[in-house]
This record gives sequence, C-alpha cells and structure tokens, in this order.
Amino acid sequence: MADKQKKSAGRSVASKALTIQEYKRRLRDNIKSLNDNFVHILESAKITSDESALKSTSGRMTEYYTVKNEMMTRAALMVRAADELTKLNNDLKEFLILCDFNFLSYAIENAQDKCELKTQEGTQKWNNVRVEVNKMISDIEFLMNNC
Repeated sequence: MADKQKKSAGRSVASKALTIQEYKRRLRDNIKSLNDNFVHILESAKITSDESALKSTSGRMTEYYTVKNEMMTRAALMVRAADELTKLNNDLKEFLILCDFNFLSYAIENAQDKCELKTQEGTQKWNNVRVEVNKMISDIEFLMNNC
C-alpha cells in the first residue's frame, strides 16, 4: 500500500515538474515573441535612404503598404503573445490552486503529527517530573517521620 502511494507521489512530482517546464517554455516563447516583434516594428519605422525606390510614386506607395502590412502583422503577433501570456497566467493560477490544496493538506497533516509528538514528549517529561517530585515528597515525609 505504501509502495503504491510512493509511486503515485513520484508520478505526481514528475507531472508537476513537466507542467512547470511547459509553463516556463510558454513564458519564454511569448516574451521572446513580444520583444522580437517590437524590435522589428521599430526597425520598420525607420526611414529608408534608398533614393531609387522613392523616386516614383508607386515605389513610395509600395514601400508604405509593405511597411504598414508588416507592422500590422507584427502588432497582431504581439497581441497574440499577450493573449497567450494572459492564458498562461490563468493556467498558473489554476495549477497553484489545484496543486497547493494537496500540498497544504499534506503540510497540515505533517504539522499535526509533529504537534502530537511534541505533546507526547511534553506529557512524558511532565510525568517524569511528577514522579520525581512525588519521590522527593515521600522521601521528605519519611525523613520527617523518622527524625
């Protein structure tokens, strides 16, 4: 029975570790996406110095729409990454709530066991002191009666 509990506890710990690794990966990927897309938006906003492309109106309009579409796409990717971070936040809250109840109940049981042990130790010490005091009292009474 105890072996079965150890196996399930081991699986639970491994499952939690994998879940935490997945959360870390999601966080890292979404933050990287936000940063990369933001940097590319800033790079797209720079004015080009290529005069040959800007001589004609169609060249300017082509560059304008290209930059505009790239910025819109990157902004959409940033919004998607932010939504994923919000989902990750909710997943983390749910994970902590569900997993911590088991952890809290386990911690409470351990604290109760420790408290019971300390109580038993205190009771044993008190009984030992009580027995010693009773012996001293009986020795004192014996000495008083014999004197």
